[in-house]
Amino acid sequence: MNATTNFIEDNNDPESDCDTNTDVAPEYYQPISPLADDDSDPEQANSDEDSRAENGIRCLHLNGDVEQQSSSSSSEEEEDEEEERVREASESAILRAFREDENRRNAPLSQENATRVIEAMRGISFSDYTPDWAGRVPQDQWIHRLRALRSQQQILSPNTSLHN
Repeated sequence: MNATTNFIEDNNDPESDCDTNTDVAPEYYQPISPLADDDSDPEQANSDEDSRAENGIRCLHLNGDVEQQSSSSSSEEEEDEEEERVREASESAILRAFREDENRRNAPLSQENATRVIEAMRGISFSDYTPDWAGRVPQDQWIHRLRALRSQQQILSPNTSLHN
């Protein structure tokens, strides 16, 4: 009986919420209520306080999950459809840009642009350096190809000619 009264006297601390001796087993301390922790923010404790019953047990919403799943699945479908539309629009814009770029590259140079290119290339010399691609095509073929391009442009615009 004497040991029991000593135990009760040791645990008469009004601020204590445990039923064990804190000197004996401090590593096993657990608060009775998660809301009893003084350094926790009451707003962070639980965001759905309205779903708690009187004794701390949560209320059950039996049909709440079904309604939430159906609304979330419809919103997911809408998001998926929106992502698909954005992806298709992006792909079509990319394809259109590639087509426009290819058309610009394949379009014949205007007489003015051809003259500018020729004038710019006149000042370029390779001195002792010959690029590796120069050996793949014989010089007479390059000359033939350039003359063919020049004659095609003269056919397209006979009133103008390239100045050498």
